[in-house]
Amino acid sequence: MASEPTSSSSSSSSSSTPNTTTTTSSSSTLSNIDIPVLIAGAGPSGLMAGFLLSKLGIPSRIIERDHTPSPDSRAVSLHARTLEIFKLTDPQLYERFKTESWISPSMQFYYGSKLTAEIRPRKAKDSEFGIPWMLEQNLTVKILTEEYEKLGLGRVERGWELVDTRVVEQEQEQEQDHAADMTIKEEAKTTTTSWVETTMRRAIEGTNKRKGESVVLGTVDMADEDEDKQYEIKVVRSEYLIASDGGRSTVRHRLNIPFPGRTRDYNLILFDGHVETDLSTTNVSFIKGDNRHSIAMYPIRDNRVRLMLDDGLLTQAQFEAREPKTVDKEYFETLLQETLGTLKMKILSYNWITYYRVNERRAKEFGYKRRIFLTGDAAHCHSPAGGQGLNTGLQDAYNLTWKIALILNGTAAPSLLDTYNDERIPIADEIIKYSATTLDNGVYQGWISSNLRKLMLILLPYIMRYLPMGGGRPTPYSMLGLRYHQNSINKSHKSHPYPPTGPASIGQRAPDDVIVPFAPVPVDTSVPRSESLAELEDGTTKEPSNEVRLYDILAFPGVFHILVFAADRLATEKNLDVRLSKDIEHYQRVWSSRWPGLRGVLDSNSNSSSEAMMSNKNKSTPQFMVHVISSATFSESNNHETTTATAMADRTAGYGKVYIDPEEGRLHEWFGFAGLSSTPPTKKTASLVQGGGIVVLRPDTHIAFRVSGVSSPAWADVDEYFTSFLTAS
Repeated sequence: MASEPTSSSSSSSSSSTPNTTTTTSSSSTLSNIDIPVLIAGAGPSGLMAGFLLSKLGIPSRIIERDHTPSPDSRAVSLHARTLEIFKLTDPQLYERFKTESWISPSMQFYYGSKLTAEIRPRKAKDSEFGIPWMLEQNLTVKILTEEYEKLGLGRVERGWELVDTRVVEQEQEQEQDHAADMTIKEEAKTTTTSWVETTMRRAIEGTNKRKGESVVLGTVDMADEDEDKQYEIKVVRSEYLIASDGGRSTVRHRLNIPFPGRTRDYNLILFDGHVETDLSTTNVSFIKGDNRHSIAMYPIRDNRVRLMLDDGLLTQAQFEAREPKTVDKEYFETLLQETLGTLKMKILSYNWITYYRVNERRAKEFGYKRRIFLTGDAAHCHSPAGGQGLNTGLQDAYNLTWKIALILNGTAAPSLLDTYNDERIPIADEIIKYSATTLDNGVYQGWISSNLRKLMLILLPYIMRYLPMGGGRPTPYSMLGLRYHQNSINKSHKSHPYPPTGPASIGQRAPDDVIVPFAPVPVDTSVPRSESLAELEDGTTKEPSNEVRLYDILAFPGVFHILVFAADRLATEKNLDVRLSKDIEHYQRVWSSRWPGLRGVLDSNSNSSSEAMMSNKNKSTPQFMVHVISSATFSESNNHETTTATAMADRTAGYGKVYIDPEEGRLHEWFGFAGLSSTPPTKKTASLVQGGGIVVLRPDTHIAFRVSGVSSPAWADVDEYFTSFLTAS
């Protein structure tokens, strides 16, 4: 590659297979790799990718063109699925976000100056979370940066700007001598290996900012080069490149990846600063002004707020010009007060203020030659309405990184990475559509539609009183209901597939609920066994502090979890514990031999389950963990000296430990299984699978495979599932 970066003009005229070089060699070049994963962009998605890779034992390096982090608040909300991911990834990371964030108790809707409706967010049915946490993006970046660098497997290098990248493909010729006749040689075999070669630069004087850069947020066009600027140039070779370099992504432009979509003609003003107002600065407020403009106000802290002010539609000339535009503060404050009507708001300080250009776009492909991947705004962008952008970018990283780790550890083939593109593109499309609808509902759309929405808001608080808590399908707002479709890792059972509309079907996020670690009751022959069982089932034999959540025992990055739903069979079926224990031991032994697991994951994980695992397996996390969930535990046999828990009572977390489903089999039902076989089926439970079953969760807690029953044939089906896409070490 040339020592100078490729110019913007030469990049745009490249061929249909841009930035790919093929060479021929007789030796491997992987020893020349500088870093396994290079990440472009130290925003939330790039930092999350680096942090997750570090938790998986994979070194990385993040380059960022800006010398200092942006002080701007930008995104201000963390949704339920993101909060789950933080807790699943690292307890310390989660606690930092929990300490820094706050919850807005309600959303208030004003038409004119009158409070029309107040809606309090409701907790999700099958999640610990549901109500968003509020936190400025600059603090999200600060926390992720500090926690990423603390792990010691990567660092953020500020002031370095990616200017070009390419995939280098090398053919390797290998000759093999014939065993019988050394003079006869087989025809040379050719294999192809590849890596990423990235050129980056740092301004010798000043910053990497260019003179013509747009100051309008949301733009996706690159600025022209500054001809008089001098740079220090470096070339980095990596096995993978994660492009988290924003809506103007240099990587996307250099690889000529199309970014189709539309630029909306909405003219939005974003403001961040301190105010004095008679509106609540703890609630989220939406105001539809009598002047046909609207305001969304999000609290930050200490009377500091984020405002999104609808400034009407761009004129045709403004839309076509796409020139940087600076907000006139006097104009902003005048329009703000006109929209508020009799409501009062005085601007005390300006942290920042800008116009926002609304682009709704999605890259045609998120992956390039299984080596370069787009995440966050580089892959998809939309309006700030709904607060989905930052959260979607974090979840891109959560989907991608464990797959990269499996391949770098030799556990999976590179084709696994195709699922990143297949899974995240439909999610991006859904989020863009949701954000567009939210934005359209927030700005003035005419008298009829405006008044219909007003009527709906007036009725909604009354309707919500009669809705079950957390009932229905989770909304895109919480991001709990987003699902993946069937592919090479999300598979239905061949002979008895589970309906895609059923609870916890293939590709869905696994539901979460309370469970209780089983501790066997000491045998006391003077107490009738029926009384012991009754005590267990009504919860009198456990302390409230023993309760954990399912997601608490899944908090191991990069691990497949096998959930064994035994229903009440441990109480009704003699020797089931012995058979189940043998199957668990056999397959975990086989799997650990084929796929040894991950190194370095547990060293920084501080929860109690991690400590138990550490004592059993030193510093290695198994690739697979097994958890047995039972709606009852004790045998109904007349033998008072033993229970069906005997063979499994002392099993370690992750190795077949038994947990009780205490809410009358509720978690069983959420996973599509009947909790109690002795209870006659009702209309509600008739479709549930009887006799329990096994569910395989991917490392990101989406459901990958499920099979009915818990006997040896079911375990053989699970084994066949894993061997269908994992490669033996």
